[in-house]
Amino acid sequence: MLDRHKRTADIDSIFWQQWQEHQDYLYRCCVKWMGGNSTNAEDALSMAMLKAREKIQQCAKAIENFKAWLTKLTYNLCMDLLKQSTCYASEVEDVDLVIYPDGVSQGENPILAA
Repeated sequence: MLDRHKRTADIDSIFWQQWQEHQDYLYRCCVKWMGGNSTNAEDALSMAMLKAREKIQQCAKAIENFKAWLTKLTYNLCMDLLKQSTCYASEVEDVDLVIYPDGVSQGENPILAA
């Protein structure tokens, strides 16, 4: 039991050290992959950190290049976020029809249109 706890503590320590070392690089990658949107890049980076922290316990022994592993995990997460936002945006073709289903558009005065 103590060996498992020590192993987990060692992995935590190594993870945080490596994360700090590569965080700025990963942020710049996120900005690029998220189309220059710094807010979305920050969100993606935070999500990548949480996901990496979760997965490190499972695959720590298999990781040969931590920076490459983090970069691939972060890239995949960014692509998933972009797909989600693209799918959501394509579901709504005409926002006026969703917001104003009675046919009154945003630029019309509902009193005069009646």
